[in-house]
Parts: sequence; C-alpha cells; structure tokens
Amino acid sequence: MKKDIRQQKILDYLSHFERISISEICEIFDIVPMTARRDLKELENDHKLIRTHGGATLPSLSIHDTTLPFHQRMTQNIELKESIARAALPYIQNRHHIFLASGTTVHMFATMLKDSGTLNIVTDAVNISYELSSYPNIHLISLGGEIRHNSLTTTGQIAESNLNSFQLDCAFIGVNAVDEEGNIFLGSMAEASIVRLLCHMVPEIYFLAYETKLMKKDFIYICQLGKGRNLITNSSISEKCIHTYEQLGACVITESQKDRR
Repeated sequence: MKKDIRQQKILDYLSHFERISISEICEIFDIVPMTARRDLKELENDHKLIRTHGGATLPSLSIHDTTLPFHQRMTQNIELKESIARAALPYIQNRHHIFLASGTTVHMFATMLKDSGTLNIVTDAVNISYELSSYPNIHLISLGGEIRHNSLTTTGQIAESNLNSFQLDCAFIGVNAVDEEGNIFLGSMAEASIVRLLCHMVPEIYFLAYETKLMKKDFIYICQLGKGRNLITNSSISEKCIHTYEQLGACVITESQKDRR
C-alpha cells in the first residue's frame, strides 16, 4: 500500500475511533513499528494529528480543550491545581520580580500569594490582574494588548513590546502538554509568542502541568525542559518521567518532593 493511502486510512480510522496505537497501525497495515512512527510523525508535521505516548489522537481530542471558556476550566481538576500551586510557593522570594502567565493552574497559584512577602508581579492574564489588584503586598503590572476571550490573556505586539521592558527573576507558566522527551507544548499560537519570549529573557521558569498533561503532545512546540526550565507537577509523576526530565537538567518539583535536584 502506498504511503499516502495508508496515512489517509490512519486519519479515517481516527475519525471513527478517536485514537490509534502503534500496535494497531502495525496490525492493520502489516508494517513495522518504525514505519508506523514515521507515518505519525509526518502526519503530525502536517498538523493532521497529535502523537501521544504509543500512538496518536486528533488535534480536537488533545489533552485539554483550551477553547472552553475560562470559568468552565476553573471548575476542572481543582485538587490537582491546588497541589501544584502549593508546590510552587517555596520558589517565591520576598521582593522577587515575577511573571505570571495565563491559565487556570497559575490563577490558582496567584490566589495563594497574600502571605508571600512584597512581590512585583507582571502578568498577561486579565483574571490574575483582577485577583491580585486587592492584595496590598503586591505591586502589579498588566502587560496590556489584545484580549483572547477564552483564556483572558493579553497578546500581540503591545504585550510583547511591554514585556521587553522588564527584568524578571522568574516566571510561572501553565502549559498544555509535556512529552516523553521533555518538550513543552501550548495550544494557542497567539500565546506562544509571549512564552517563547519569556524563555529567552527569564533565568528561572517553572512550567506548571498536572499529571494528565504529561507524556503527551499538543499543537505548538515551545521549548524543551532543561537548566532553568523546570517542571512543577503532581506527586504521582512516574519515575521514568522524572529521570528523563532531570537528565535534561530540569528540576522536577512536586508537593511531596519540593526539589529533586
């Protein structure tokens, strides 16, 4: 069977069954795993599917539907988000200059900062600006820019230009996925520009991702975990993930094990 026909049949299968594994592809098309992985990689490069650990899914079925309104996402996985937010707190220091990105997990973290000393916070999140506006210990700066309604994020040239004006100690960023190789993914092209800029200008970044976002991919690659690019997640993260990410130079931080490096 020609490659283009086989790849179309893989997409047809996904349209009916939503997910497909490497072993299923090998069995259906009588090919070896290397060929199956190559097919999935080519289809992912064409933005037709998203590879997962051991298989693939359609983009619309990726880990979290970021098109959902913000208030709906705030009601999901509350305990996991609280756990990650608590694990992030020890990495805040008095008089730190901090960036808080958009997202519901980072919002949860922001609600815990009342007793964290005097802080200087820059954010691109309208909801976080509103939350922190009543905290007397926080000097707050909002980036400004065009607002994305589903995420309440300010984006565009105004936001990016304003961000370049600041010297920051650290940043806390929610992400859509972290794959088995430590690659970080977002689901929004508009928000990706701000995060990539942060990765170049901030010495310590903490990516917040709860367990269901691990060993998976999403639409837009941002960077790879490594020195100064750390992961805060839940304590149920697998030892395999921890070993892989630490080999890259990242700290893997959980509520029960605050810093494994």
